[in-house]
Amino acid sequence: MKNQKDSRTEAPQNLLCPSYVCKPGAQLYGVVNAGGFIDYLKATIEIDESFVEEAYKGRDPEKRFRFAGNCAKSGCSHWSKGEHECGLIGRVIEMMDKPEEAELRPCPIRYQCRWFRQRGGLACAQCNEMIRNLETAALEAA
Repeated sequence: MKNQKDSRTEAPQNLLCPSYVCKPGAQLYGVVNAGGFIDYLKATIEIDESFVEEAYKGRDPEKRFRFAGNCAKSGCSHWSKGEHECGLIGRVIEMMDKPEEAELRPCPIRYQCRWFRQRGGLACAQCNEMIRNLETAALEAA
């Protein structure tokens, strides 16, 4: 694993999906704490095969960590072709209904984040309570 630069200092090439899977090359940007909330890292860490192997020895890694990776756009089932944006964050905002916070918590992917680019701080307000796989199950049940 190697430390990455804080994304605020870089011009984004591709936007990142903040709800990515655990696979080599993904960016680790948060750890789910005992209370079920995300402790955000100061900078992302690119994960490698050894991290992935260890992570799968316990509970699903997506339930313990937050990963980011390049947004697949139309290659993802959440992509809204008519809106040309990720449809997941809109559904999450409706479901969670958390108001935007006056001061955003530090996040190492914010300025490259697809959700932040689309919905700003309102997306950030939902993100801390999200754990991949659980969010998908809840949305599919709705």
